[in-house]
Amino acid sequence: MDIELLRTFVAVVDNGSFTRAGAQIYRSQSAISMQVKRLEEELQRQLFHRSARALKLSLDGRALLPYARQLLKLHDEAMDNILNRSQAHNIRIGCPDDYSHTLLPDLIQILRAKIPGVHISSICANSNILRQHLDNGELDMTIITRPEGSTEGVLIRQEQGVWLCNDPQMINHRPLPLALLEPGCKFHSLVIDGLQKADISYDLVCDASNCGLLIELVRRNLAVSVMAAHTAPDDMVKLTDPVGLPTLPVAEIVICLKGGKQLIEGISLESIANEMTATK
Repeated sequence: MDIELLRTFVAVVDNGSFTRAGAQIYRSQSAISMQVKRLEEELQRQLFHRSARALKLSLDGRALLPYARQLLKLHDEAMDNILNRSQAHNIRIGCPDDYSHTLLPDLIQILRAKIPGVHISSICANSNILRQHLDNGELDMTIITRPEGSTEGVLIRQEQGVWLCNDPQMINHRPLPLALLEPGCKFHSLVIDGLQKADISYDLVCDASNCGLLIELVRRNLAVSVMAAHTAPDDMVKLTDPVGLPTLPVAEIVICLKGGKQLIEGISLESIANEMTATK
């Protein structure tokens, strides 16, 4: 069985479309479609149910997926060991700002322990932008929030969204003063849509890519904000379900490697995720 056909299959599953899978592993959409077709012909099984709106795994596709992941992992490990990798080099990591002071240091600490002398370059941006950088080969690894129902990346944490305020009475102000992460953030659109549907007036004081700024605005009682629970300072009021305001979801935070790979410098993505999970 051609290992690259399996890599394409896993990339399509993780990304939910031929288009993004092609961008991730540097192939055209038509090439991805042909590779999936070749794999289906080789196995004499249909792996996906296709429709105009969705691409879903068939029962045979679900059965193949864990084996495909394991074969890719073994293949990448074998190639890495046989080729006797050179000295560790620079690893480019992308991370949303709200995870940059908690999860990103954990990741860097793990990589430094496993890969002596490695140099880390990091950038902060929202998850959508980081996906684009990863697909374009401009990053080696990302920490991102994946969409609901996605199997993208390897899960490292589930985080409840919270309303953040310094004075609990601020929640009752109308219009509700808001300081939110930029529009690409999952919480931003959910909060705005929820308030509009509930006919609650609001005043968007500020949106920003920097959590530190939002926290300071909240601390000065200029606004309330919404963010992942672990990002919010312990000395401030965190509300998970304030009366009348939109309910916030649980965010799934994952790590991903470029090209759909399972290894970086001989270290498996799964083992890195397991260590990060253990540090919670």
